[in-house]
Amino acid sequence: EVKVETPKEAAPPKAKKASASKKDDLTKIEGIGPKAAEALVNAGMETYAKLAKAKADKIKEVLTEASSRLAHLDPTSWPKQSKMAADDKWDELKEWQDNTKGGVE
Repeated sequence: EVKVETPKEAAPPKAKKASASKKDDLTKIEGIGPKAAEALVNAGMETYAKLAKAKADKIKEVLTEASSRLAHLDPTSWPKQSKMAADDKWDELKEWQDNTKGGVE
């Protein structure tokens, strides 16, 4: 019975790990790669909801300041895609992504 309680005691660190990681996988947004996602997270846009509220020109500024290699990216559709992701509309997002080229309408 002591062995049964030991795994239960191990559960709280798992919960802490989940609460500490409140970032969304921004690479699910068409046009965002790992480096762009890292730049956005560093700028405080670590969730779909936060990215959905951001203006495209602000996102572009963040990318350009982070690296000249990210300056060519077009974040115009990222807030729209992020809104769908934040609202848990994954089917709608997938359909939208399938009907666009590289996240550009």
